[in-house]
Amino acid sequence: MEFSSFTITVTEECNFNCAYCYQKKGKRYCDTETIESALEFFAPFFSEDCYINFYGGEPLLAFDKIQHAVDYIERNLKEKSKTIHYALTTNGSLIDEKILQFFEQNTFAILLSFDGLAQEIFRKKGSFEPTVAIIEQLLKSPHIEVETNSVFTPESVSLLAQSMRFVIELGIPNCHLALSSISPWDDASLSLLRKELSLLREFLVSFYRDNKSVPVREFRKSPEGIFGCLAGKDRMTLAPDGKLWGCFLIWDYFNRSRDVRAHEKYCFGDLALFKKDYEKVYPRILSNHSNLRMDHFYTSDGFCMMCEDLKECAVCPMDAAFSSEIISKIPDRICRIKRLIREEKKLFWQEIKKSSLPGS
Repeated sequence: MEFSSFTITVTEECNFNCAYCYQKKGKRYCDTETIESALEFFAPFFSEDCYINFYGGEPLLAFDKIQHAVDYIERNLKEKSKTIHYALTTNGSLIDEKILQFFEQNTFAILLSFDGLAQEIFRKKGSFEPTVAIIEQLLKSPHIEVETNSVFTPESVSLLAQSMRFVIELGIPNCHLALSSISPWDDASLSLLRKELSLLREFLVSFYRDNKSVPVREFRKSPEGIFGCLAGKDRMTLAPDGKLWGCFLIWDYFNRSRDVRAHEKYCFGDLALFKKDYEKVYPRILSNHSNLRMDHFYTSDGFCMMCEDLKECAVCPMDAAFSSEIISKIPDRICRIKRLIREEKKLFWQEIKKSSLPGS
C-alpha cells in the first residue's frame, strides 16, 4: 500500500443546502481518537509527497478536529523523508481571522466552492459578496494555495462564461468547471452550454495570449491514455463512522445508496478491523476497483471501449453513478457534456497553436 492522498471526512453536516448537491446530510462527526488511530496506522504507507485532505459536509464545522489532526501529525508523524501537505474543501462561509491564520501557518491548499455570478441561484442567498471577500483575503496570503470549483446547471448555465471570467479576473490561478450530473440537461440547455463554452474559450484564448497560462483545468492538456480511477490505489478516505473507502466520492455515493452488496464490494471496512487484517482485506477489496476504467464503462449506445474518443475522455465513475444509479454506467447527458467540453478544448489549443506560428 502507498497513498499520495489520505482524506478525513470530519463531518456529514453542512451549513449550506445547495440544490444540486448529491451528498446526504447527517449529524455524524469523526471522533479524534479514530482520526489519531487512522493517521498513526497509515503514516508508514504515505508516499514521499502526500496530501492530507479534510472534507465534509462543511469540514470547518469540525475545525477543532482539523486542528487536532494537524497538531497530531506535526508532533508525531513528521518524517524528514516525507513531505506532508494539507488541503481542505469548503464553502468558505466559516473562515475567520483565526482559521485564516491556521491555514497560513500550515500552508493549506484550499478548494473553495464558488459559482461566480451564479452563486446565489442554488447556493445560500446572500453568500456572493462574503465569498468574494474571503477569496480576496485568501489570495493575499502567500502560504495559502487557492482553487475554486464552480458548478452550473441548466438553470444557471447562461451565466457560465461570465462567471468563470469573473472568477479568473479575481486572480484565481486554478479554476474547476463542473456541470451538474444529476440535472436533466435537455437539447435546449445543451445548446446553450455549447454557446457558453464557446464564449469561455474565446476569453481563455485572449487570456492565454496575455498571461501564457490556462486557469480553467478542464481546458488544459490531459495525459494521454485510458482514464482509470485511482480510488484505493493511490488514495484512501476515512468516513465519519470510522469506515474506510477508496475515495470520498465513493463514500458519498454509498452513504445514500441502499445497495448493500455493492457497499461490501467497495468498502475496505471498519478501521479497527482493517488494521488487524489489512494484508488480506486490502488486496481483496482493491481488486473490485479494477473495473473503474473508461474501457469498462458504458452508455445506452454501447461500451466506451468502442468509442473513438476513448483515450480523450475521462468520466468519474461515481459522478456518473449519482445520475444513473449504476456504477460505471454513463448517462447520455454526461456523455454529450463531455463531448462538448472536448470539442471546445480542442478548438482552444488549435487557436493557441495557430497564434504562435511565425507571422501570426
